[in-house]
Amino acid sequence: MIPRPWLTGLLLFPAMWPAAHACLICLPVPTTSPADYLLESEVIVLAREDPGSPYWLRTVKVLKGDPAGVDRDFFLEAPLQPERSPNRKREVICAYGSQGGSPKPEWAWVGAADATFTPMVEEILQHGERWKTNPDERAAFFAGHLGHRDQQVRALAHLEVARAPYDRIREFAGALAAEDLRTSLQNFRLTEWHPLYILLLAQGDEPRDHQLIAGKVRSAEESKRTLHLAAWVTAWIEIDPEAALDFVETHYLANGLREAGEIRAISRALSVHGNRGHVHLRDRIVGAYRQILRRQPGLAPGIVTDLMAWERWDLAGAIVPVVMAPPPDMNQASLLQLRAYLRKAGEVTTGNARGVGTTNPRLILVIIMLALLMAIPAGLSLRRWRAGRRREAAPRAT
Repeated sequence: MIPRPWLTGLLLFPAMWPAAHACLICLPVPTTSPADYLLESEVIVLAREDPGSPYWLRTVKVLKGDPAGVDRDFFLEAPLQPERSPNRKREVICAYGSQGGSPKPEWAWVGAADATFTPMVEEILQHGERWKTNPDERAAFFAGHLGHRDQQVRALAHLEVARAPYDRIREFAGALAAEDLRTSLQNFRLTEWHPLYILLLAQGDEPRDHQLIAGKVRSAEESKRTLHLAAWVTAWIEIDPEAALDFVETHYLANGLREAGEIRAISRALSVHGNRGHVHLRDRIVGAYRQILRRQPGLAPGIVTDLMAWERWDLAGAIVPVVMAPPPDMNQASLLQLRAYLRKAGEVTTGNARGVGTTNPRLILVIIMLALLMAIPAGLSLRRWRAGRRREAAPRAT
């Protein structure tokens, strides 16, 4: 569990890893790691709380940067020792830099300085430059600390690994013992970390864990429960893709009575595998996406993001109805994204049709629909232009 003062500090910082690279299934809140501002801030210091004021700190030692021009005494919004304690000599690690997108540099809490956390901070600072060019080393470094006895180190490692891409998480089999994972999954206090434990459990080869994972999805299907459903489905596809996809297609996608949250969880699991998991399953995943678009057209933007990355244009016919009659809550940016997909799909489809001289009626219909869809904005623009010309001509005629 993350200490309350540390949690407050974490919330001050935006995520610095690109979201598209993260797994997005086991990503907890907050999404920003203390390692981010250790590496990104201008100055890192050891500081000690002023005995006369619990909110003011004085710099004791500089760990990074040049503090020239920076106030050596500074104020934090949260007290460092909310509990009653006469000890005012505890040292803490603080960072100075632009936080939360603010152009004005500020001080923020990183963690309590002790015999375990301080050396780790120094090690992180040493590795920072190399991690910029070899980001995979960063996740691997923290994976080795997932089971650390120190709570600060353990919390930091959990957050770093949870933010890693799924293909990296797959490589951390054994980072936590299977028995520890099972025990943690039974601890409701650790529920925000359960998705990470589920994905790590799927990397093992013990039959009882495989049975547990499949059983959790079957149980969730019966009860319509969505808590960590995306993680459980991702794990089942990892260990038994054929059985998992058969179950998902039969019990979720072919069932029109499913809730939006259930379909959304299924879509996330499919996306994780299509991008960085079992990529050889993309044909089946694209077929599943077709069914999802019929049930939940609001998920089209995320699906189209995957389709464009995979250069799969065969769902253009399923996207056209979404663009023609978009869900009420779909914004303009999403509609532009869908139209961009259709435009590219039309170009590719037309080129393919010319190349093979096809007369496939279905292909011809898709091309016609795409042409009409792309013609609509042009037609509307032409009408607005003509109306403007008429308004300009009216005064001259008078």
